[in-house]
Amino acid sequence: MLGVDCWIYREICFRALDNQFGPGRSLVWSRDRRGRRTGAGPREALLVRVNFTADDLACTRFGAAPAPLMETELAWLELRRAGLPRGPARPRPWLRESCRMIPATARPLLDVLGPRPPWPTFFDSPAPDLDEALDFVRATPRSHLRAELADTWAYRPGRPPGWLRNLADGDAEALEVVVRALRDFHDAIVAPRWDSVVSSFHADIARRMPVLAAGGHQALFGTLHEQLRWRDDGLDRKGFDSECQLDGTGLLLIPSAFWSGPPVFAIGDGVHLGNALIYAAQPNGQPAELGGSLPTEAGNDRLAALLGPTRAAVLRALAEPRGTAGLAHTVGISQASASEHAKVLRDANLIETRRDGRSVRHSLTPLGSAMLGQLRLTTEEPGDRAG
Repeated sequence: MLGVDCWIYREICFRALDNQFGPGRSLVWSRDRRGRRTGAGPREALLVRVNFTADDLACTRFGAAPAPLMETELAWLELRRAGLPRGPARPRPWLRESCRMIPATARPLLDVLGPRPPWPTFFDSPAPDLDEALDFVRATPRSHLRAELADTWAYRPGRPPGWLRNLADGDAEALEVVVRALRDFHDAIVAPRWDSVVSSFHADIARRMPVLAAGGHQALFGTLHEQLRWRDDGLDRKGFDSECQLDGTGLLLIPSAFWSGPPVFAIGDGVHLGNALIYAAQPNGQPAELGGSLPTEAGNDRLAALLGPTRAAVLRALAEPRGTAGLAHTVGISQASASEHAKVLRDANLIETRRDGRSVRHSLTPLGSAMLGQLRLTTEEPGDRAG
């Protein structure tokens, strides 16, 4: 684990000064015991306290579904953390597998998402649809790009690469480089494990709901991380002097299957982004297991045995909301067939369909998500686990 246990990576903790991206940004630098700037990079700001009003508590809730773009960002950051001297103590199998699968087109993310904060906020869309979230990235105002990329590059030596300076200027081609990097990394690393992500998300929340019902938010926050503490109407821990108000909007609690580090506070701007607390999902009291979703042995696919192979593939594909055309393309069937399978699954209350302009969007219901979690593909025989 990293020494930093809770981060706020919004502008409230990283301020401005003249830098490689332009004037008007000041940086918070690390200092030695005598107060001299060390040049080692900006200090990582530790959250001391998030204050809650009665309205904040009333608005604090769990997310409805995992966010594909947010999980993509967290998967990338987990891979970067794994390379640090004090990275995850016990690397998970998916980390070893993923190192061989990262597409070359994802390499620009090395410049944008380093192993340590601050990280940009324009990847933080909680949208349950990847395309919608990527549109959010494309729509990032130039002023936000410049300000946040200045923070991101603050602790790195030398000048940022030319393409990143273009991105800070709002260049459309540079934005498309980032969008392609995110999409290709998602498709290679996140999408094959999405069934497990959805299962872990809902199982973690189901495990914590009785704690919330019996002990309230104080008891709930105490289960998320050992150094989070509820005290005097606020959530706090030791660290540098820093304080944050939620302005009556509360926190969105988001368990992440990819992230294994300390909880991350995402403090929004009050307009485009809300406030969130992202924490490592522990569906069974242990870190989430992220198995791939591609069949390895047809006889062990219990979901296919129940629904049939094509309908099981349709249900798995809808772990990420899709239109009928996208669903057909993903599964490799005709649109007419995709529509027919969607109707059967909808009638069984496993998916829901909502109109989106002149098209429709299909997504899992809680029952469909639970079925994916309980009957996800496994190569284990019933007697393989002892005790």
